Amino acid sequence: MWLKETVLPQVIKWSNELINDNARTFCNESLALVSNDKYYLKYNDLKLKYGKNLVKIWPECTDPGKFVYEDIAIATYLLLLWEEYGSQTFVDVGCGNGLLVYILTMEGHFGLGVDVRKRKIWDMYPNNIKLRESTVTPSNIHEFSDVDWIIGNHSDELTPWIPVISAISSYNSKFFLLPCCAYNFDGSKYRRQDSSKSQYTEYLEYIKNLCDYCGFETHIDRLKIPSTKRICLIGKMRKYREHEHDKYCSLVNNLLEKEIGGSNCHLDNANVKTRDPVERVRNCTQIDKDISEEIVMCVAKYLLEDCSKQLTWSIGRKTELKDLIQLIPNDKLKVLKSECGGLQTLLKNNHHIFKVERGFVQLRHPRTVDELEKNFKSKNINRIRIKVKKCWFFNNHPQGCPLDSTVCSFLHEHM
Repeated sequence: MWLKETVLPQVIKWSNELINDNARTFCNESLALVSNDKYYLKYNDLKLKYGKNLVKIWPECTDPGKFVYEDIAIATYLLLLWEEYGSQTFVDVGCGNGLLVYILTMEGHFGLGVDVRKRKIWDMYPNNIKLRESTVTPSNIHEFSDVDWIIGNHSDELTPWIPVISAISSYNSKFFLLPCCAYNFDGSKYRRQDSSKSQYTEYLEYIKNLCDYCGFETHIDRLKIPSTKRICLIGKMRKYREHEHDKYCSLVNNLLEKEIGGSNCHLDNANVKTRDPVERVRNCTQIDKDISEEIVMCVAKYLLEDCSKQLTWSIGRKTELKDLIQLIPNDKLKVLKSECGGLQTLLKNNHHIFKVERGFVQLRHPRTVDELEKNFKSKNINRIRIKVKKCWFFNNHPQGCPLDSTVCSFLHEHM
Protein backbone atom coordinates (compact mmCIF):
# COMPACT_ATOMS: atom_id res chain seq x y z
CA MET A 1 0.00 0.00 0.00
CA TRP A 2 2.88 2.39 0.73
CA LEU A 3 4.41 1.70 -2.70
CA LYS A 4 1.02 2.14 -4.36
CA GLU A 5 -0.30 5.17 -2.49
CA THR A 6 2.90 7.07 -1.68
CA VAL A 7 5.86 6.07 -3.86
CA LEU A 8 4.14 5.64 -7.23
CA PRO A 9 2.20 8.96 -7.13
CA GLN A 10 5.43 10.74 -6.16
CA VAL A 11 7.35 9.17 -9.07
CA ILE A 12 4.56 10.22 -11.44
CA LYS A 13 4.66 13.75 -9.97
CA TRP A 14 8.43 13.97 -10.49
CA SER A 15 8.11 12.62 -14.03
CA ASN A 16 5.49 15.22 -14.92
CA GLU A 17 7.66 17.95 -13.41
CA LEU A 18 10.54 16.86 -15.64
CA ILE A 19 8.33 16.77 -18.74
CA ASN A 20 6.80 20.17 -18.06
CA ASP A 21 9.88 21.84 -16.59
CA ASN A 22 10.68 24.46 -19.23
CA ALA A 23 13.17 25.90 -16.72
CA ARG A 24 15.45 23.08 -17.89
CA THR A 25 15.82 24.84 -21.22
CA PHE A 26 17.12 27.78 -19.19
CA CYS A 27 19.60 25.59 -17.27
CA ASN A 28 19.90 21.87 -17.99
CA GLU A 29 23.11 21.05 -16.09
CA SER A 30 23.60 20.54 -12.35
CA LEU A 31 26.65 21.61 -10.30
CA ALA A 32 28.38 22.86 -13.44
CA LEU A 33 30.61 25.38 -11.63
CA VAL A 34 32.01 23.08 -8.94
CA SER A 35 33.60 19.63 -8.82
CA ASN A 36 30.91 16.98 -8.37
CA ASP A 37 33.28 14.66 -6.52
CA LYS A 38 34.28 17.41 -4.11
CA TYR A 39 30.67 18.44 -3.70
CA TYR A 40 29.42 15.06 -2.49
CA LEU A 41 32.39 14.58 -0.18
CA LYS A 42 31.94 18.06 1.29
CA TYR A 43 28.17 17.70 1.59
CA ASN A 44 28.46 14.41 3.50
CA ASP A 45 31.10 15.97 5.75
CA LEU A 46 28.90 18.98 6.60
CA LYS A 47 25.81 16.78 6.95
CA LEU A 48 27.54 14.68 9.62
CA LYS A 49 29.07 17.76 11.23
CA TYR A 50 25.93 19.91 11.52
CA GLY A 51 22.83 18.09 10.24
CA LYS A 52 21.80 15.73 13.04
CA ASN A 53 22.32 18.25 15.85
CA LEU A 54 20.48 21.03 14.02
CA VAL A 55 17.49 18.80 13.27
CA LYS A 56 17.40 17.76 16.91
CA ILE A 57 17.30 21.30 18.32
CA TRP A 58 15.22 22.90 15.53
CA PRO A 59 12.75 25.30 17.25
CA GLU A 60 10.98 26.65 14.15
CA CYS A 61 7.62 25.46 12.85
CA THR A 62 9.20 24.65 9.46
CA ASP A 63 10.32 21.13 8.52
CA PRO A 64 13.96 20.65 9.67
CA GLY A 65 14.35 17.63 7.41
CA LYS A 66 14.01 19.97 4.42
CA PHE A 67 15.41 23.30 5.57
CA VAL A 68 18.49 22.05 7.44
CA TYR A 69 19.76 19.81 4.66
CA GLU A 70 18.83 22.29 1.94
CA ASP A 71 20.95 25.01 3.56
CA ILE A 72 23.78 22.52 4.14
CA ALA A 73 23.69 21.80 0.38
CA ILE A 74 23.74 25.51 -0.48
CA ALA A 75 26.60 26.11 1.98
CA THR A 76 28.51 23.21 0.40
CA TYR A 77 28.14 24.78 -3.02
CA LEU A 78 29.29 28.22 -1.84
CA LEU A 79 32.27 26.84 0.08
CA LEU A 80 33.51 25.08 -3.07
CA LEU A 81 32.77 28.15 -5.18
CA TRP A 82 34.88 30.27 -2.81
CA GLU A 83 37.88 27.92 -2.70
CA GLU A 84 39.75 29.96 -5.31
CA TYR A 85 39.44 33.14 -3.23
CA GLY A 86 40.36 32.00 0.27
CA SER A 87 38.48 33.46 3.26
CA GLN A 88 35.55 35.60 2.10
CA THR A 89 33.28 38.24 3.62
CA PHE A 90 29.58 38.16 2.87
CA VAL A 91 26.13 39.43 3.76
CA ASP A 92 23.09 37.16 3.48
CA VAL A 93 20.21 39.51 2.62
CA GLY A 94 16.92 38.07 3.87
CA CYS A 95 18.71 35.34 5.83
CA GLY A 96 15.61 33.86 7.48
CA ASN A 97 16.66 31.24 10.01
CA GLY A 98 20.31 32.27 9.61
CA LEU A 99 21.46 28.69 9.08
CA LEU A 100 23.49 29.53 5.99
CA VAL A 101 25.27 32.32 7.88
CA TYR A 102 25.99 29.90 10.72
CA ILE A 103 27.58 27.20 8.53
CA LEU A 104 29.61 29.60 6.38
CA THR A 105 30.92 31.38 9.48
CA MET A 106 31.78 28.14 11.27
CA GLU A 107 33.66 27.03 8.14
CA GLY A 108 36.02 30.01 8.31
CA HIS A 109 34.33 32.89 6.48
CA PHE A 110 33.13 36.20 7.91
CA GLY A 111 29.62 37.44 7.34
CA LEU A 112 26.37 38.99 8.45
CA GLY A 113 22.78 37.83 8.08
CA VAL A 114 20.04 40.44 7.79
CA ASP A 115 16.31 39.78 7.97
CA VAL A 116 13.20 41.80 8.71
CA ARG A 117 12.19 39.36 11.44
CA LYS A 118 14.23 37.54 14.08
CA ARG A 119 13.80 33.75 14.32
CA LYS A 120 13.80 31.59 17.45
CA ILE A 121 16.91 29.69 16.41
CA TRP A 122 19.03 32.86 16.30
CA ASP A 123 19.46 32.73 20.08
CA MET A 124 20.80 29.18 19.84
CA TYR A 125 23.78 30.07 17.65
CA PRO A 126 27.24 30.89 19.12
CA ASN A 127 28.14 34.54 19.79
CA ASN A 128 30.34 34.74 16.69
CA ILE A 129 27.32 34.32 14.38
CA LYS A 130 26.32 37.83 13.31
CA LEU A 131 22.60 38.25 12.63
CA ARG A 132 20.71 41.54 12.49
CA GLU A 133 16.98 42.24 12.60
CA SER A 134 16.57 45.04 10.07
CA THR A 135 14.52 46.03 7.04
CA VAL A 136 16.64 46.42 3.90
CA THR A 137 15.46 49.44 1.90
CA PRO A 138 16.86 51.43 -1.06
CA SER A 139 18.16 54.09 1.29
CA ASN A 140 20.20 51.74 3.49
CA ILE A 141 21.49 49.12 1.07
CA HIS A 142 24.97 50.67 1.24
CA GLU A 143 25.16 49.49 4.86
CA PHE A 144 25.18 45.87 3.70
CA SER A 145 27.38 46.10 0.61
CA ASP A 146 30.99 46.45 1.76
CA VAL A 147 31.72 42.72 1.43
CA ASP A 148 33.05 40.22 -1.11
CA TRP A 149 29.70 38.48 -1.68
CA ILE A 150 26.05 39.52 -1.58
CA ILE A 151 23.88 36.42 -1.00
CA GLY A 152 20.18 36.14 -1.83
CA ASN A 153 18.91 32.70 -0.77
CA HIS A 154 15.17 32.63 -1.50
CA SER A 155 15.19 36.35 -0.74
CA ASP A 156 11.68 37.01 -2.16
CA GLU A 157 11.05 40.81 -2.41
CA LEU A 158 14.79 41.50 -2.28
CA THR A 159 15.62 39.19 -5.20
CA PRO A 160 15.98 41.85 -7.95
CA TRP A 161 17.96 44.04 -5.53
CA ILE A 162 20.75 41.47 -5.01
CA PRO A 163 22.63 42.13 -8.31
CA VAL A 164 21.92 45.86 -7.91
CA ILE A 165 23.45 46.00 -4.42
CA SER A 166 26.48 44.12 -5.70
CA ALA A 167 26.76 46.24 -8.85
CA ILE A 168 26.82 49.62 -7.11
CA SER A 169 28.89 48.40 -4.15
CA SER A 170 32.31 48.06 -5.74
CA TYR A 171 33.92 46.72 -8.88
CA ASN A 172 35.08 43.60 -7.03
CA SER A 173 31.76 42.78 -5.37
CA LYS A 174 30.21 39.42 -6.32
CA PHE A 175 26.80 37.85 -5.77
CA PHE A 176 25.02 34.50 -5.37
CA LEU A 177 21.27 34.55 -6.03
CA LEU A 178 18.76 31.70 -5.69
CA PRO A 179 15.36 33.11 -6.82
CA CYS A 180 12.14 31.67 -5.46
CA CYS A 181 9.00 33.83 -5.32
CA ALA A 182 8.78 36.39 -8.13
CA TYR A 183 8.81 40.07 -7.13
CA ASN A 184 9.48 43.42 -8.78
CA PHE A 185 11.75 46.17 -7.43
CA ASP A 186 8.85 47.90 -5.67
CA GLY A 187 7.86 44.77 -3.75
CA SER A 188 4.84 43.98 -5.93
CA LYS A 189 4.34 40.50 -7.39
CA TYR A 190 5.96 39.92 -10.77
CA ARG A 191 3.36 39.27 -13.48
CA ARG A 192 4.06 36.87 -16.31
CA GLN A 193 4.10 38.38 -19.80
CA ASP A 194 4.42 35.25 -21.96
CA SER A 195 1.80 32.52 -21.40
CA SER A 196 3.96 29.96 -23.25
CA LYS A 197 6.42 29.99 -20.33
CA SER A 198 5.96 29.26 -16.66
CA GLN A 199 6.19 32.25 -14.34
CA TYR A 200 9.31 30.74 -12.77
CA THR A 201 11.12 30.42 -16.12
CA GLU A 202 10.14 33.89 -17.27
CA TYR A 203 11.22 35.38 -13.94
CA LEU A 204 14.60 33.62 -14.18
CA GLU A 205 15.06 35.16 -17.62
CA TYR A 206 14.09 38.58 -16.26
CA ILE A 207 16.63 38.33 -13.41
CA LYS A 208 19.31 37.02 -15.79
CA ASN A 209 18.78 40.03 -18.08
CA LEU A 210 18.91 42.31 -15.04
CA CYS A 211 22.25 40.80 -13.94
CA ASP A 212 23.64 41.25 -17.44
CA TYR A 213 22.44 44.85 -17.53
CA CYS A 214 24.23 45.51 -14.24
CA GLY A 215 27.46 44.56 -15.98
CA PHE A 216 28.04 41.02 -14.72
CA GLU A 217 29.21 37.97 -16.62
CA THR A 218 26.29 35.98 -15.25
CA HIS A 219 26.71 32.25 -14.64
CA ILE A 220 23.74 29.92 -14.20
CA ASP A 221 23.75 26.63 -12.34
CA ARG A 222 21.31 24.08 -10.93
CA LEU A 223 21.74 23.08 -7.30
CA LYS A 224 21.16 19.69 -5.71
CA ILE A 225 18.56 20.72 -3.14
CA PRO A 226 15.10 19.39 -2.12
CA SER A 227 13.27 22.27 -3.78
CA THR A 228 11.66 22.88 -7.16
CA LYS A 229 13.26 26.35 -7.21
CA ARG A 230 16.92 25.33 -7.45
CA ILE A 231 18.42 27.39 -10.29
CA CYS A 232 20.94 29.96 -9.10
CA LEU A 233 22.62 32.94 -10.76
CA ILE A 234 26.18 33.93 -9.92
CA GLY A 235 28.09 37.10 -10.73
CA LYS A 236 31.82 36.63 -10.14
CA MET A 237 33.25 38.99 -12.76
CA ARG A 238 32.26 42.10 -14.70
CA LYS A 239 32.09 42.37 -18.45
CA TYR A 240 33.65 45.84 -18.32
CA ARG A 241 36.92 47.38 -17.09
CA GLU A 242 37.26 48.89 -13.63
CA HIS A 243 37.54 52.46 -14.93
CA GLU A 244 33.99 52.08 -16.38
CA HIS A 245 32.45 51.27 -12.99
CA ASP A 246 30.94 54.73 -12.42
CA LYS A 247 29.27 54.61 -15.81
CA TYR A 248 27.57 51.30 -15.00
CA CYS A 249 26.49 52.59 -11.60
CA SER A 250 24.73 55.44 -13.42
CA LEU A 251 23.02 52.94 -15.73
CA VAL A 252 21.79 50.96 -12.72
CA ASN A 253 20.47 54.09 -11.03
CA ASN A 254 18.66 55.07 -14.23
CA LEU A 255 17.10 51.61 -14.34
CA LEU A 256 15.86 51.98 -10.76
CA GLU A 257 14.33 55.35 -11.57
CA LYS A 258 12.52 53.79 -14.51
CA GLU A 259 11.36 50.74 -12.52
CA ILE A 260 10.23 52.53 -9.36
CA GLY A 261 9.64 56.08 -10.50
CA GLY A 262 10.58 59.45 -9.03
CA SER A 263 13.87 61.31 -8.97
CA ASN A 264 16.80 59.80 -7.10
CA CYS A 265 14.52 56.84 -6.48
CA HIS A 266 17.40 54.56 -5.57
CA LEU A 267 17.65 56.49 -2.31
CA ASP A 268 13.92 56.82 -1.72
CA ASN A 269 11.78 54.31 0.18
CA ALA A 270 8.43 55.91 -0.66
CA ASN A 271 7.73 53.75 -3.73
CA VAL A 272 9.02 50.46 -2.31
CA LYS A 273 6.80 48.09 -0.36
CA THR A 274 8.80 46.17 2.24
CA ARG A 275 7.69 43.12 4.19
CA ASP A 276 5.97 43.66 7.52
CA PRO A 277 8.25 42.66 10.43
CA VAL A 278 5.25 41.00 12.09
CA GLU A 279 4.21 38.02 10.01
CA ARG A 280 0.50 38.03 9.38
CA VAL A 281 -1.31 34.76 10.05
CA ARG A 282 -2.92 33.70 6.78
CA ASN A 283 -4.11 30.13 7.17
CA CYS A 284 -7.88 30.65 7.40
CA THR A 285 -7.74 30.65 11.22
CA GLN A 286 -8.64 34.35 11.36
CA ILE A 287 -11.85 34.08 9.34
CA ASP A 288 -15.06 35.19 11.03
CA LYS A 289 -16.49 32.21 12.93
CA ASP A 290 -19.97 32.60 11.40
CA ILE A 291 -18.54 32.51 7.85
CA SER A 292 -16.38 29.49 8.67
CA GLU A 293 -19.30 27.56 10.19
CA GLU A 294 -21.54 28.47 7.25
CA ILE A 295 -19.03 27.05 4.76
CA VAL A 296 -18.47 23.90 6.84
CA MET A 297 -22.22 23.24 7.01
CA CYS A 298 -22.63 23.93 3.29
CA VAL A 299 -19.98 21.33 2.40
CA ALA A 300 -21.20 18.81 5.00
CA LYS A 301 -24.81 19.10 3.82
CA TYR A 302 -23.74 18.30 0.27
CA LEU A 303 -21.65 15.32 1.34
CA LEU A 304 -24.48 13.95 3.51
CA GLU A 305 -27.28 14.20 0.95
CA ASP A 306 -29.60 11.14 1.15
CA CYS A 307 -27.56 9.45 3.89
CA SER A 308 -30.51 9.64 6.29
CA LYS A 309 -32.28 7.07 4.10
CA GLN A 310 -29.57 4.48 4.72
CA LEU A 311 -30.04 1.86 7.41
CA THR A 312 -26.47 1.96 8.74
CA TRP A 313 -24.48 5.03 9.75
CA SER A 314 -22.93 6.68 6.68
CA ILE A 315 -20.04 9.10 6.14
CA GLY A 316 -21.69 10.23 2.92
CA ARG A 317 -20.22 10.70 -0.52
CA LYS A 318 -16.60 11.32 -1.55
CA THR A 319 -16.28 14.39 -3.78
CA GLU A 320 -13.57 16.27 -5.64
CA LEU A 321 -12.57 19.55 -4.02
CA LYS A 322 -13.14 21.47 -7.25
CA ASP A 323 -16.83 20.42 -7.24
CA LEU A 324 -17.29 21.71 -3.69
CA ILE A 325 -15.88 25.11 -4.63
CA GLN A 326 -18.88 25.61 -6.91
CA LEU A 327 -21.16 25.40 -3.86
CA ILE A 328 -19.56 28.32 -2.01
CA PRO A 329 -20.88 31.86 -2.71
CA ASN A 330 -18.35 34.16 -4.40
CA ASP A 331 -18.22 36.61 -1.50
CA LYS A 332 -17.29 33.76 0.88
CA LEU A 333 -14.64 32.46 -1.53
CA LYS A 334 -13.05 35.92 -1.65
CA VAL A 335 -12.77 35.89 2.13
CA LEU A 336 -11.08 32.48 2.00
CA LYS A 337 -8.62 33.54 -0.69
CA SER A 338 -7.70 36.66 1.24
CA GLU A 339 -6.64 34.41 4.12
CA CYS A 340 -4.52 32.17 1.87
CA GLY A 341 -5.19 28.53 1.17
CA GLY A 342 -8.85 28.76 0.27
CA LEU A 343 -11.43 26.04 0.84
CA GLN A 344 -8.92 23.21 1.16
CA THR A 345 -7.13 24.97 4.03
CA LEU A 346 -10.41 25.63 5.83
CA LEU A 347 -11.49 21.99 5.53
CA LYS A 348 -8.09 20.75 6.70
CA ASN A 349 -8.34 23.06 9.70
CA ASN A 350 -11.53 21.13 10.54
CA HIS A 351 -9.75 17.78 10.31
CA HIS A 352 -11.96 16.31 13.04
CA ILE A 353 -14.84 16.59 10.55
CA PHE A 354 -13.30 16.26 7.08
CA LYS A 355 -10.69 14.05 5.46
CA VAL A 356 -8.94 15.81 2.57
CA GLU A 357 -6.64 13.66 0.43
CA ARG A 358 -5.34 14.11 -3.12
CA GLY A 359 -8.01 16.57 -4.12
CA PHE A 360 -10.93 14.61 -2.68
CA VAL A 361 -13.05 15.42 0.37
CA GLN A 362 -15.05 13.10 2.59
CA LEU A 363 -16.39 13.16 6.12
CA ARG A 364 -14.17 11.49 8.68
CA HIS A 365 -15.46 8.73 10.94
CA PRO A 366 -15.44 9.99 14.55
CA ARG A 367 -12.53 8.64 16.58
CA THR A 368 -12.71 6.91 19.91
CA VAL A 369 -10.68 7.91 22.95
CA ASP A 370 -8.49 4.81 22.51
CA GLU A 371 -7.80 5.60 18.85
CA LEU A 372 -6.86 9.17 19.67
CA GLU A 373 -4.54 8.16 22.51
CA LYS A 374 -2.85 5.55 20.32
CA ASN A 375 -2.36 8.08 17.52
CA PHE A 376 -0.79 10.68 19.81
CA LYS A 377 1.37 8.07 21.53
CA SER A 378 2.84 7.03 18.15
CA LYS A 379 3.85 10.68 17.63
CA ASN A 380 5.40 10.94 21.11
CA ILE A 381 2.86 13.55 22.20
CA ASN A 382 2.00 13.28 25.87
CA ARG A 383 -0.57 16.03 26.36
CA ILE A 384 -3.85 15.44 24.53
CA ARG A 385 -7.21 17.12 25.00
CA ILE A 386 -10.08 14.66 25.09
CA LYS A 387 -13.79 15.40 25.63
CA VAL A 388 -13.26 19.15 25.63
CA LYS A 389 -15.09 20.15 22.45
CA LYS A 390 -18.65 19.18 21.62
CA CYS A 391 -19.10 16.41 19.05
CA TRP A 392 -19.93 17.86 15.65
CA PHE A 393 -21.47 14.60 14.43
CA PHE A 394 -23.71 14.28 17.50
CA ASN A 395 -25.14 17.73 16.77
CA ASN A 396 -25.10 17.91 12.97
CA HIS A 397 -25.08 14.48 11.32
CA PRO A 398 -28.62 13.32 10.33
CA GLN A 399 -27.87 9.95 11.97
CA GLY A 400 -26.04 11.45 14.93
CA CYS A 401 -22.70 10.15 16.18
CA PRO A 402 -22.06 6.43 15.59
CA LEU A 403 -20.08 6.19 18.84
CA ASP A 404 -21.40 5.86 22.34
CA SER A 405 -20.83 8.92 24.53
CA THR A 406 -18.52 6.85 26.77
CA VAL A 407 -16.01 6.15 23.98
CA CYS A 408 -16.32 9.19 21.69
CA SER A 409 -13.37 11.57 22.04
CA PHE A 410 -15.77 14.54 21.94
CA LEU A 411 -18.58 15.60 24.25
CA HIS A 412 -22.11 14.45 23.42
CA GLU A 413 -23.84 17.65 24.40
CA HIS A 414 -26.14 19.80 22.33
CA MET A 415 -24.76 23.11 21.06
